[in-house]
Amino acid sequence: ISPKLRVDGAWLSDLKQGIPADAVVEFQPLLTRQEVDELLSVLSSVLRRDLHEIIRGGGSDFSGRRWIRGQLTPESIRTISKAFYSIQALHSPLRSVAAQNGRSRRAGSLPHRVSSVIDISSLPSVAILDTGVPLDHEKLRAYCRGHYIDPLSTGSAGGDHGSFVASRVVFGDIDLYTNSASLPSATCRFYDANVATDHKHIEDKSVLDAMRAVVATAPDVRVFNLSFDNGPVNLLEPAKLQQSLILVQDLDNFVFTNDVVVVVSAGNVEPGIVPSTPYPKHFTDPQWALGPWARSFNSLTCGSFVGRPQTDGVAAYEGWPSPFSRVGPGICDSYKPDLSAPGGDCGADYRFHSGLGVWGVNASGRWEDGVGTSFAAPVLAREAAFAIDALQRVCETGAHPFGVTVKAFLALTARRSTLEPAVEELAMVTLGKGAASAEPLIAPVADTAILLWQGVLESSDDLARVQVPIPRSWLKQAEDPCLRMVLASDVPANAAVRDRWASRHVKVALRIREDARAQRATGGTHPFYPLSERVYRLGRIQEGALPANDLWIVELSYDQIADYYPGLDFSPQQRVAFAIELLDQGRTRSSPQSAIQSMPIALSLHRLSVPPQIVRAPVVLRVKG
Repeated sequence: ISPKLRVDGAWLSDLKQGIPADAVVEFQPLLTRQEVDELLSVLSSVLRRDLHEIIRGGGSDFSGRRWIRGQLTPESIRTISKAFYSIQALHSPLRSVAAQNGRSRRAGSLPHRVSSVIDISSLPSVAILDTGVPLDHEKLRAYCRGHYIDPLSTGSAGGDHGSFVASRVVFGDIDLYTNSASLPSATCRFYDANVATDHKHIEDKSVLDAMRAVVATAPDVRVFNLSFDNGPVNLLEPAKLQQSLILVQDLDNFVFTNDVVVVVSAGNVEPGIVPSTPYPKHFTDPQWALGPWARSFNSLTCGSFVGRPQTDGVAAYEGWPSPFSRVGPGICDSYKPDLSAPGGDCGADYRFHSGLGVWGVNASGRWEDGVGTSFAAPVLAREAAFAIDALQRVCETGAHPFGVTVKAFLALTARRSTLEPAVEELAMVTLGKGAASAEPLIAPVADTAILLWQGVLESSDDLARVQVPIPRSWLKQAEDPCLRMVLASDVPANAAVRDRWASRHVKVALRIREDARAQRATGGTHPFYPLSERVYRLGRIQEGALPANDLWIVELSYDQIADYYPGLDFSPQQRVAFAIELLDQGRTRSSPQSAIQSMPIALSLHRLSVPPQIVRAPVVLRVKG
């Protein structure tokens, strides 16, 4: 491999000759521990002690690849890059930005009137990887599930960012502009994982280690919030881009291995940068492109929109995309962001102005407003935690809701405001499917029916057939009966196959009966991205072709479409889930609820499980009353 592909020339030329600088040395991924130890011994002999060159420490990525960090002069970096082919890359430390936009402290005098919670331990939890929350925080300490401090971090909470993000998890999106008399009760807890090098920057190498620590010590915490990212991938230097994408690959494989939900903020453009093309046509500006973390296949990327009407903001209108929010697409032109939440607006100078933001709590316990996708992501993360908590109550003993089940449900039930044509194209690459909520699990909508199913494909040779109830009586009554399906899976990832990224592709087919041909669907589906939506227009099917027993078949299987990452052993089992909504898009809006609940199979549509048999039944969300 050419040294130019292993060391970024721009970074190297900026270093001063003879002066050591922070550097990370990445070893080739398949080297054994003994081979790395031998390399370290030889590398140590190359270092110039008289110039204070030193190896300070190291570690290993989730994939097992080893690395070291130290102080190296540009002369030694050049020597190592030319002589040691067992080294994959040398680069400056990988760090993401946790805070780009400002905040206003004018709301510090607001009273704190959060009512007490009877049993805090019963609240669902979200792990927050950020700059930390003070241990004695006035308003947040009671809701902290646990603490993790990474060895490479500052060791203590730095700045306000971590506290602000945590407050958005605990209290949600609160509007104190119009109602400051009372605040809602806390409805969620947080696990504080400090991975910051200072009050503004995140140590990227610490992210997966922190997540592994949380999974090992708090298995009930299954949702992670990452409110940070670095610059657009198209503007990163080649070596740094390669190493950043390897970390994203590790994140995807971590999700596949541990069955968790990870929410990543889409990221913000640096304050004060005005797009070359005015809003809302600015999405072609390369400075607004997504960074590496936000492109993860198995994570939910959260964009930002304006939560309330503005008078002096760029977007100004409620529901319009936030001007500072980075835009998709993601890797392989995948559909990113996935979902969105309120994050505020900015002024004409593309900087924060008081009154344009969303509310949170700073490190000293004072309420303030701020803007950023950093503060939108935790709102989505808490909804994911609520969904896991609600679905756990309908699981059979020993079973639990898959992360993909939660993702499919949130994507299916997400709603976006009706937007003017002028911003629709921007919304497609900024807002995803819109704002997600777990509320339909608690209070289902009466005019539609939602069905959930989750299962495990044992291998690429396995075929699952799932019976789905679609009543003939409703099909006759409805003016325009439709079936919306969101299919979700966590798939192994391999950064070496950049044109595919995913190593597996889950396939789905809807059939009237097993021997019938698959129904054709509309809607965009990406060939590799593991979260997709399909729409079936059921009214176009001839009555004589409909099944006699009101049960249709959904077939699921998967193909291996790329090599697996060689450093990991991937199980052939594949978790998969789908969420289905039956609705009438005609003027009659005929509800399928009563027809489904009168079917004999309805008595079994109330539990989530992973049974061994091939034919499995989904769960239907019923309306009470």
